[in-house]
Amino acid sequence: MNKNQTIIISGPTAVGKTAVAVELCKKLDGSIISADSRQVYKYLDIGTNKEGIIRGDYRQIDGIKQYLTDIITPDQKYTAKNFEMDAQKYENIILKENKVPVIVGGTGLYLKSFLYGLDDLPDANENIRQEIENIISDKGLDYVYKLLLKVDPISASKNKGNTQRIIRAYEIYKITGTSMTQLLQNNEKSKKEKNFKHFVLMKDREVLYKKINERCKKMIDFGMLEETKKVLNMGYKQDCYGLTGVGYKHIIKYFNNEISKQELIDIFSQDTRQYAKRQITWFTKQPDINVINIDDNMSVADIKKKMI
Repeated sequence: MNKNQTIIISGPTAVGKTAVAVELCKKLDGSIISADSRQVYKYLDIGTNKEGIIRGDYRQIDGIKQYLTDIITPDQKYTAKNFEMDAQKYENIILKENKVPVIVGGTGLYLKSFLYGLDDLPDANENIRQEIENIISDKGLDYVYKLLLKVDPISASKNKGNTQRIIRAYEIYKITGTSMTQLLQNNEKSKKEKNFKHFVLMKDREVLYKKINERCKKMIDFGMLEETKKVLNMGYKQDCYGLTGVGYKHIIKYFNNEISKQELIDIFSQDTRQYAKRQITWFTKQPDINVINIDDNMSVADIKKKMI
């Protein structure tokens, strides 16, 4: 592990990523960049499991800086592309300080965007999409397929019989004047090679699920209801971005008398377990990873040793 190498620590929720990152930063003289799509929101601390205290534009956890929490209000949208740019900014800042960037979190798309980039394709254009659908209605899908075949034979061949993909590929050509195949090839060429090491922390699923159940109940017992009510009283709507996450959306249902408090805890725990299951599937399929399986006998120091 060299000084200019960025460390990535990912894995499912409740596996203990932040605790490991803090200890690793102490050993390597590093700073943390949070890769958590819920911790970006201000005022939502308990339900997103934030640690430490805010110091200007960063949090401080046991003396270690953590960037990219508390950066937007609950009514604002934050995308993987936003994260890619912001994480790059703070990676550069940390490297200039001659410290080690340690990016920690469970939002897989954020990490994928930062490490490999996202395909920079245009957003859907309703007018062009309607025009294509009108052609299909009038002349059939095969006619549009033949039009696509002339301008983007690779996409046409790949997606023959898939209506939505044929429409999307032809729409991209109509918007940009360039085939989707060419745009994807250009994106691939422009991706930067990053110097990083990616560790994925894993734990026995039953042990992890038990910890998730305990943590969800603890969040409810230790102020998550009051925190949600405070944000609503600040004028933020029940369906704002920050309150649509697991836990908060269930509390909204509880406030609206749609579920009981016990049902709130049960559904909150269940949905969090399902989220963890999806994270496990996602991260184990990613390239360039080093999986560290954690058992109950391993301390944070033991896990840290496996990384250095």
